[in-house]
Amino acid sequence: MPSSSELIVQFLEEAGIEYVFGIPGGGTGQIYNFLVGKEDRIKTILCRHEQTAAIMADATGRATGKPAVVMGQGLFIGSNATFGIMEAMLSSSPMLILTDTSDGGVAMHAANQSGAGEYGSIDLPSIFKAMTKYTTLATNPKEAAIGTQLAIKHATSGRPGPAAVVMRSAAIGGEVDLESPPFIHDTAGYLNMSKPQSAPQDIERAVEILSQASRPVLVAGNGVHMSKSHAQLQQLAEMWGMPVATSYKGKSAIAETHPLALGMVGVYGQDAANKAVGEADVVVVVGAKLTPQDTVRERPNIFDPRRQKIIQIDIDDRNAGWTFPVELGLIGDAGSILSQLVEASSQAASSTSSNRQQWTDSIPGKKQDSGFFDDPEMHRDSSPVKPQRLVAQLQECLDPSTVFALDAGNNRTWMAHFYKSRQANTFFCPGGTAGMGWALPAAVGLKLVYGDRPVVAVTGDGGYMMVVNALSTAVQYDLPILCFVFNDGALGMVRQHQAEDRRIASEFVTTDNAAVARGFGAFGIQVSDSKDIPDAIRQAQASGLPAVIDILIDRGPSPDEWRADARRAGET
Repeated sequence: MPSSSELIVQFLEEAGIEYVFGIPGGGTGQIYNFLVGKEDRIKTILCRHEQTAAIMADATGRATGKPAVVMGQGLFIGSNATFGIMEAMLSSSPMLILTDTSDGGVAMHAANQSGAGEYGSIDLPSIFKAMTKYTTLATNPKEAAIGTQLAIKHATSGRPGPAAVVMRSAAIGGEVDLESPPFIHDTAGYLNMSKPQSAPQDIERAVEILSQASRPVLVAGNGVHMSKSHAQLQQLAEMWGMPVATSYKGKSAIAETHPLALGMVGVYGQDAANKAVGEADVVVVVGAKLTPQDTVRERPNIFDPRRQKIIQIDIDDRNAGWTFPVELGLIGDAGSILSQLVEASSQAASSTSSNRQQWTDSIPGKKQDSGFFDDPEMHRDSSPVKPQRLVAQLQECLDPSTVFALDAGNNRTWMAHFYKSRQANTFFCPGGTAGMGWALPAAVGLKLVYGDRPVVAVTGDGGYMMVVNALSTAVQYDLPILCFVFNDGALGMVRQHQAEDRRIASEFVTTDNAAVARGFGAFGIQVSDSKDIPDAIRQAQASGLPAVIDILIDRGPSPDEWRADARRAGET
């Protein structure tokens, strides 16, 4: 009879799961043992911390649409890894968590490192239930096997998300009787789920609403990325002459160089996007929850269901009509529904195009008048480097196919606002918890998926130091990412919002982040003058190593100079 650990690895293969991130510990060592010799099918990546393991799994899950595994000892997956698990939950990333209770077979007596939930231990199942779509506690080997199959199913069906299997010591390595119920079946049977579509009459109603519109706008969110429906989104926009704005997590749902692209809407968005959405009579929202960041805290001169008809497409019926009441909610996979709309729109879009011609023709002027993706400081060299200038140089020096992982803090607001994506599906952003320290390990995970494309992490010096251990993983597995560190020696966003005479706990000791990188065996260079950045990029790329370019940033410029919620409510 096979052991539960052997079956778990078999199920990972059957489900086409390609990556396991973690640190062997507790009972999970028995599962790791069966991964030996599977490297051509399942890549096992040794991380240096469970937080970076979970972030790498989150990023690869977003990129591939398949769950990656986070695996290690219970107490540390249930503490350190929760950063990445929570982000995956709130950003709808498929993820499989395999861990143990480390009860040693004495769960009801005093035990070391136990997460069994008994007196004197930590209640790991409850911790995971609070941040996953599905958590099961396996108390015997068969429950561990079947629980893994069901966790894979739940991680990928409907709205994707993390699913956890927490195993008691007796469950993680014992033999599984295949001849008695409940029976073990092939994993594919748990995954043969068609993507949900909307009812034909609802699609017809949506087309009717669009036909009557004179100023329609699309707002694309993370759901476009997760459903890989970038082509369908662009096709629908072009059929109707509809401009496209995105949420923060939806950035690059359409290339921001496209004539109909408006850039991001919301707090960190483009003025053109906020104004166009505010003037729209119909707003089609695709895979975006409409968070306060997207809506500028529900400012009515941007989104207002009293004067706009909102059509909201989402895989989760709870998200449609959550922030604002909708004219029509289309519930299902974004790609499937966009394809339905494209198929149903051809005649109606063509016959009513004159209704929208003036609106479509007005978009270039809106962008020109609002300084679309431009700022005077983007064109001025200086030392230290202005953040706007750094973004402009990344735009000039990096290939259009570059895949970006953003972080939290001011660095990501500069990038999200000023970097114009030139290809769809090139930006990955932490927007669930939106915590510092996501970009660097996410870039390492993304490089596994996009091995033939440049992968770049953009982070602040605070976020970089939180997860700098991810560089060691990048070096070990020959993953030559580029990491740009906005080094202002501070928690920039925190410091800028403190009064000058009341600054506390917001400034760092001077650190050469490039020297830290060299200590890991990576390439590292520090730059203080913007004129030196292009050469630093060339050196980093030529090294063939994971590389850190540490840029000394001028503390003076602030996103408050342009962010929408820093302005009066009467302005966009």
